[in-house]
Amino acid sequence: MALNLECRAKTLVNVDGKRRCYNGCYAGWEWQYSEWGVFEYDVPPEKTESRLEFWRDLNDYAVSQRGESARREYRIVETPE
Repeated sequence: MALNLECRAKTLVNVDGKRRCYNGCYAGWEWQYSEWGVFEYDVPPEKTESRLEFWRDLNDYAVSQRGESARREYRIVETPE
């Protein structure tokens, strides 16, 4: 059984129907998550929780310093062999 750590980022998306942007500010916007992508391959089963905890704690610190645009989500997925 192979386990991979996946990550996805939060990005600001222009949702205004006319795609208007005034001096770098969107008329309508929202935060959306990107697609999941593999971040670490072949994580040992006994280390999955510690790896998730490490990256989530590091991301919480990044968000506290840089704001919500730094938000990431992490998960462990089993890959078919």
